[in-house]
Amino acid sequence: MAKRKRKPIEEWANLIRWKNTGVALACVAAALTLGETRLPCIVKLLIYSAVGLIFAGGNVINDYVDYESDAVGHPNRPIPSGTIERKIALIMGIVFFIGGVLFAALGAINYGPIPALIAIGAALLLLFYDFIGGKIPFVGNFAVAILGGLVFIYPGSVQGLTKKHIFAAGFAVLIHLGREIVKDIADRAADESVGIRTLPSIIGDTKAARLASACLFLIVPLTILPYFIGVFSVWYLGTAILFVDLPIILLAWLFPVGVTARKASKFASDLKWIMIGGLVALLLGGLTS
Repeated sequence: MAKRKRKPIEEWANLIRWKNTGVALACVAAALTLGETRLPCIVKLLIYSAVGLIFAGGNVINDYVDYESDAVGHPNRPIPSGTIERKIALIMGIVFFIGGVLFAALGAINYGPIPALIAIGAALLLLFYDFIGGKIPFVGNFAVAILGGLVFIYPGSVQGLTKKHIFAAGFAVLIHLGREIVKDIADRAADESVGIRTLPSIIGDTKAARLASACLFLIVPLTILPYFIGVFSVWYLGTAILFVDLPIILLAWLFPVGVTARKASKFASDLKWIMIGGLVALLLGGLTS
């Protein structure tokens, strides 16, 4: 059976990684429920626009930079498949990215310079990852993890940073760090084919899998502690245990056993669902605490 030809809008949605960008925006929504200050709609719109456009632009630029390894590991992506020209992708990625930075800077008029500087700093870190950090073992993984945490810190800094924002950022850092290592295991062959050495290339797939699992296991005490110190409600705790902690314990325990690229790819997909479970727990925690 011939593959269905995707429409241009589908190709662009895939290029900006609409699912990942959507998760980033969902993190902003969760973060906005964690603060004690309710923000005007215009300020929320500025925050959503800054985060969405910066992430979308960063994803497009990342695919522009990584087109050689994607041609091996992900040939169906828009740039290596030829459905979107590489130069056009770069131009649009820059437009998205600059637009996001401008929205962040414009926000300084409404909420001061510190949150704007956090957002712009995150944008620069994303550029560093796209062009340099992603090719340095573990540095790129850590950069993405920090970016995941900043998605909670940025809105929190607008509202007035609380312990809820900090715990949420810690969860995001650990799950992104573990997932990025897992993705490196899945993409190891494609990366090595173009001369990129990631952490699994240096320490081996099994040790990298154990490190990823260790990062993920740390999430369990981090998600339980906020309830016992009065930061989140029992609704948060129950959801976190059911949809985050139990799946993580099971998957992280089994993952290093007989790890393969295919298994790593499946595990990375499973971790997306755990991220969503964590967001639901945080939303409930923000609304009921």
